[in-house]
Amino acid sequence: MKNDVQRDFATYPRNFNTYKWFKPLLVGLLFFVFYFLFAALIYLITSLVFHTNVSFSGYDTLDFYSAAGAFFNCGMEAIYIPSMLLAALIVKDRPFSSYLSSMGGWRWKTFLKTCAAAFVIVGIPTAIHLLLSGNTGDVRFTSGGLILLVLLMPLLCIAEELFYRGYVMQTVSSWFKLMIAGMIVQTIAFMAIHPYNLNGLIHIAVSAVIYGLVCVYTKGIEASSSLHIMSNLIQLILSGFGYGRLTAEQSLTGPMFNAALKVLFLVFIIYADKKLHWFDEVQFDDIEPFNEEHAPKKKAS
Repeated sequence: MKNDVQRDFATYPRNFNTYKWFKPLLVGLLFFVFYFLFAALIYLITSLVFHTNVSFSGYDTLDFYSAAGAFFNCGMEAIYIPSMLLAALIVKDRPFSSYLSSMGGWRWKTFLKTCAAAFVIVGIPTAIHLLLSGNTGDVRFTSGGLILLVLLMPLLCIAEELFYRGYVMQTVSSWFKLMIAGMIVQTIAFMAIHPYNLNGLIHIAVSAVIYGLVCVYTKGIEASSSLHIMSNLIQLILSGFGYGRLTAEQSLTGPMFNAALKVLFLVFIIYADKKLHWFDEVQFDDIEPFNEEHAPKKKAS
């Protein structure tokens, strides 16, 4: 159904009558508690199933190519999703659907359409660019590693969008009633988890801003997840076959090329929003039912 009143994604939490400035802090605290519990589980499964321990010592040795490496490194971020879900359900400051979009939760049509757009605008040019740059090393993939990377990398990207754009950006924007405040904080937080050199960090900052703007224009994290998935997956698959290399010491040309493609995707998203009206459909109203369910109980006279 169409929504005559378009609700802003960045400050969407303020629409719920249970909203209090401190409640997102409780969500964040519980998120980290659940995260460490799930992280221990991922570590245990990796040890028992793959009979190895995977360590992280920087991007130059990061393993997304063996089955154990793909499971561990993707899994350690994919668990953002159940951690955030459980934290939100316990605090009950707003429905979990509000972290995903301001249009009634996750929109599969939006996700699939923007996946196709991201593949054409970002995925194909990235693949061509890496293939033309020449083979830089041996094939590092195992068959299990390739399968698990394809299956789990989308969850990693969605999880990062959920946390940095759906939680961090919405929380800070709602505190200050200003989207730009959330945009700045989520960008800094996103940069903090990527240990690149200066060139790489500039690219991460540009990417974080674009992901945030895509969320604002599309009113949810589906399209930014699509862009994130295509950017990461294509580069990692090709690097696993020896085209390109995952390294902390980023050159200037690679990040600039990737950033330019993301800007082009953002331009398309603005067009799809303004001219094609891809993002106007509301799945359901998650404000009124939630507010009615959590309305203050009237005292008996």
